Amino acid sequence: MTADELAKLIDDGGLIRKVSFARSNLANAALLGGVFDTVDFSGADLHGAALGQAVFTQCSLAGANLDGADLTGATLVECDLSGTLLTSTQAGKTKFVRTNLSRAQFARTPLVHTTIVACDLTDTVFAGARLEQASILKCTTTGIDLSDTAWHRAAFLNADLRTAKLEGMQMSRTAMVEANFAGRSLSGFGFATCMLNGTDFTGCDLTDADFTQCMLVSANLQDARLPGAKLGRAVLSEALLMRADLSGADLSQAILVGADATGATFSRAIFFQSTATGLIAPEATFDGADLTYADFSHAILDRATLRGVILNRTNFHAISDQDALIPSRVGALATDPDRRTAETWHERARD
Repeated sequence: MTADELAKLIDDGGLIRKVSFARSNLANAALLGGVFDTVDFSGADLHGAALGQAVFTQCSLAGANLDGADLTGATLVECDLSGTLLTSTQAGKTKFVRTNLSRAQFARTPLVHTTIVACDLTDTVFAGARLEQASILKCTTTGIDLSDTAWHRAAFLNADLRTAKLEGMQMSRTAMVEANFAGRSLSGFGFATCMLNGTDFTGCDLTDADFTQCMLVSANLQDARLPGAKLGRAVLSEALLMRADLSGADLSQAILVGADATGATFSRAIFFQSTATGLIAPEATFDGADLTYADFSHAILDRATLRGVILNRTNFHAISDQDALIPSRVGALATDPDRRTAETWHERARD
């Protein structure tokens, strides 16, 4: 079947099924809206082809050349695109579902409203791609190349990024919920305004990283290094910060409700107007920290050290501070008896 015959069959609304175009020359072919089922395009030259709104089911495009092709609004389900060249392809609103995209090349490709679900992205290259309101969900991501990518209002969920290439990656208002960065060196990395709930940063080097206005609910930052990190207005509720080093970090107006910072280091950190109610921080170090207007109500500070801290209307209501080293409490607000009575009325009622 020639390219012209194929285009005519598509124009007539025909289903293209169980035919082979392997290694065929279909460059710049007009295949808009085609419906392909178990068709073999492996190794075919489809560069510049018009494939918008096309549907591919269980097709092979392995090793095909789709450089500059238009896949706008196309749907590919259970296909093989391993090693496929998709550089500079138009892939807006394209859907890839349960598809093998391992070693595929999306370099410099604009992915706007693109959806990639349950696909194999092993060693897939997205270098220089722009992801605008795109979604990559439940994919295998070992060795994925995300260098110099730009993410805005995108969603990248459940991704294992421990071996990913991340140099030059930029994110804004992007959700990377339950991603795994464990053990990575991410010094100076920018996560500002992103949603990182449940993300694993265990043992990461996040020196000077920017988490401004991030959602880090239940994030795992155990043993992470965050000296100088920017965490202003970040939400760290229920986060795991055990033994983390946040020396000199900016936690202004951050929310650390119920976070576990056992043994963490906050030396010279800034807690201006932060909310740390119920913070679990036994054996933590706060030496030289600025706790101005911070609320540590009900915090557990047993055996913690707070030498040289700045206390200015810092709320120490009902804290637990057994064996804590707090040389001076000038400027701190002690337990409010009336508030404590109100908080424990139910306990007295049981009695």
